[in-house]
Amino acid sequence: MVRILDEGGYVRYDFSTADKLLGICEILVEKYGSLINVHEQAKDAKDLEQRLLEFKGIGPVTVNIFLRELRPFWDKADPKVLPIVKKCARRFGIHLDNYRGKSVTFVRIEAGLIRLRKKYHE
Repeated sequence: MVRILDEGGYVRYDFSTADKLLGICEILVEKYGSLINVHEQAKDAKDLEQRLLEFKGIGPVTVNIFLRELRPFWDKADPKVLPIVKKCARRFGIHLDNYRGKSVTFVRIEAGLIRLRKKYHE
């Protein structure tokens, strides 16, 4: 698990983080059977977010990032665009309303704006 985190660029994580992630996975499988079942059992986007927030160590930012990446693929994955993303988009002249929110392009723009925020200390 640590090697996978390292390969994904998550270099500040160690074995304790890997153990926590594995623990979350075990609970998820016990409660839902699979990750896709979390989505299928959720009534709507808000319920999906609440179900994910029930896992120890998973907070609103993590849920937002996770669901942002799944937005094009899961009907109920529809987290709000973070205010900092909107601010960065304005700063760089990007009109987010020109893009379909459930598209892969929109998700990539959103993630890119987060990285730009870090680079420019927005």
